Parts: sequence; structure tokens; C-alpha cells
Amino acid sequence: MADASWDNGGLGAPPKAGMPLWGKIALGCGIAFVLALVTCVGGVAYVATKAKKDPEGFKHRMMGFALDKVRPDWEDFRAVVEQLHTPEGTRALYAANPALAKTWPTEAEFLSAAAGWRKDLVPAPELTPDVMEHLGLRINYARGGKVEVGWSPKNGRAIYVTFEGARKTGQATPRQVVALDVR
Repeated sequence: MADASWDNGGLGAPPKAGMPLWGKIALGCGIAFVLALVTCVGGVAYVATKAKKDPEGFKHRMMGFALDKVRPDWEDFRAVVEQLHTPEGTRALYAANPALAKTWPTEAEFLSAAAGWRKDLVPAPELTPDVMEHLGLRINYARGGKVEVGWSPKNGRAIYVTFEGARKTGQATPRQVVALDVR
């Protein structure tokens, strides 16, 4: 006759088959880490191989990438420099950028300072690799979104313009100038 008791003789619950939860999590994290490591090492190796095979071509591609990245900031900078070349442009620049009043409390003071710079300001050229490498271009993307564009030509005054933020795609209005430094 069969035993009608559900008692298994005190052996407890049978052990579960398979891996425990912490083991599954550790295995998943380990696999993700190995995939990320292999991807990074492979990417670095690919770029290094490209750079070794054709260093000039690689340099031109990277320079093109950099030019595309900074071109909107440079164009805004050029517009500010162009405005400083005329009294009307200088007046419009001061009126459109209230933050300039921190340095020059009145429009007359700003116009007077700009008149002193005007004869030594060199028009900003088109952005080229030569401007980026040899002609004193400096672009700094600071915390808080501010962008400082500076240019120190070999002859003429250096000028540094700090914009309120990075140019957004499709933005048609000029960015606010929060600081202007002409040396």
C-alpha cells in the first residue's frame, strides 16, 4: 500500500536547480564589462591603425571635424568683431547685449573704449585650418554653457568674446555677449 503521508522524512525543501540570483547578476555585469572593454580596445586600435596608415589624411579628417564643430562659434565671433569696426555697429552691439554694462556702465563709455580699439582691430578671417593651428584661435567651452572665443592675430589687438551659451541648431538670433575683452 502507498504511503499516504506528505512527509518527506525531514529532509527539508529540495534544492533549487540552477544558479542563484547574485550569480546571474555577477555574470551579466561581467559579460557587459568584457563587451565594453573589447569595444573600447577595438575602437582605439582601429583609430590608431587609420592614423598610422595615412597620418596626413587622418589629420585632415580630424581637422575637418574640428572645423565643423567650432564654425558656428567663430561666425558669431566674426559678427561681433565686424560690429566693433563701425560706430553704428558698436552702438548696436552695446544695445543688444545688456551684460556689457557690467564693464562699461554707459553706452558713451563703451563707444569711447571701442573707438580706441578700432584702429588696431584686424578683421577676423574665414575659419581655416591655418587659423586654428597657427593664427591664435582659442575656443573654450566652460561650465554653465558659456563659450569663450578668443583670437590673437600676429598684428593687431587680441579680442576675447564670451557668449552666453552654445549655438543651438537652427538658432537664427545672435547669442548674447556676456563679456568682451580687447587687449
